[in-house]
Amino acid sequence: MNKNERKSLFLHKNNIDMLNYNQKIAVMRVLLDIIYADGRVDSRETSLFCKLMSELDLSEESKEQIQRKSSLVSLLDIKNFSEEQKVYFAELMDKMIKVDEDINVNEVVIYDVVMDYCGIPIPFTP
Repeated sequence: MNKNERKSLFLHKNNIDMLNYNQKIAVMRVLLDIIYADGRVDSRETSLFCKLMSELDLSEESKEQIQRKSSLVSLLDIKNFSEEQKVYFAELMDKMIKVDEDINVNEVVIYDVVMDYCGIPIPFTP
């Protein structure tokens, strides 16, 4: 991750503050699905995931809740986000897909399904 990418994680601090705990867990659940989508967990994905956990003020104990949370219930939560929160979430998904420099079709399919279901009109651009 280059300097600009690291800096850009903090650009939406207000949106982070607007997310409640359950919304944060939902966001991280879907990002975890993207990490696992290609069948390989890259250290850059793990690093970004940990960075986001910290940025969202989620503790180590939250990881268990993230793993237990249903992806479908997470989508229901995300569907009810404000437009600003949805844009922020789309940017996080985009970063997670690209961080390992290997854009996998399964990751993009997850992105597209989430965007479609949640009504987020931001197409993925490689």
